[in-house]
Amino acid sequence: MSLSIESLTIIFLALAVGSLVKGISGLGLPMVAIPVMAGFMPVDKAVAIMVIPSFVINIWLMWVYRQHAVKIDNLPWLFVAGIIGVVIGALMLSILPNWYLVLFMALWLGGYLFGVITKRKVHLPEGLSRHRALAVVGIGGVVQGSVGSSGPVIAPYVHSLGLTQQQYVYGVSILFQIFGLTQLLSFIWLGLIDLERTYESLLALIPIAIFLPLAVWLSKFFNPQTFNVIVIGLLIVIELRLIIRLIG
Repeated sequence: MSLSIESLTIIFLALAVGSLVKGISGLGLPMVAIPVMAGFMPVDKAVAIMVIPSFVINIWLMWVYRQHAVKIDNLPWLFVAGIIGVVIGALMLSILPNWYLVLFMALWLGGYLFGVITKRKVHLPEGLSRHRALAVVGIGGVVQGSVGSSGPVIAPYVHSLGLTQQQYVYGVSILFQIFGLTQLLSFIWLGLIDLERTYESLLALIPIAIFLPLAVWLSKFFNPQTFNVIVIGLLIVIELRLIIRLIG
């Protein structure tokens, strides 16, 4: 499929904006780029093209912020929970209407934002609270496998930990990479990534390689309060987009 110069320009700008958001907040690239790209190509192709760039980006961000690495307990079990979640999500995709899953994400993220705005904390039972990370990653895997984006589930959890900007980006990157690795291997296994899509994925890395380092440099000028406002603002935008998808 050949694209016009105008279409390629729009896709380039979407990747650039998504890279800026990703470099500052640790999330946002697939949520910005995939809907735009899907306007010019099949959705499965848009998702497939972003698999390799997302995998590479998360590795790069984990390396850049390695000095701000946060200890993630039970990491091997988180990988298992994420992989199982992705598989379950893929099965759910085949039997459930898509709007069920979008509604779940909207309620999950909306509940978190309500708690942040009203400053109300939900106190979980001790047993459930101890395994909260496993539950979140497992649910995030289900959402990733079913609708292709775990940001609305993972981002609120990591934000609730009260990390610095650098720690936050590192934390979401390593959790996203659990899903990214599973997705990459499964797409290769299912034949959803062929030589043509690999080539297009490598082309998508060009605007990302330009704007992602710029975003990391710009992030040094944000104080914790500004960064918190940026993340909350981005989560609100994501919530509004989920609601629009439900009523649209």
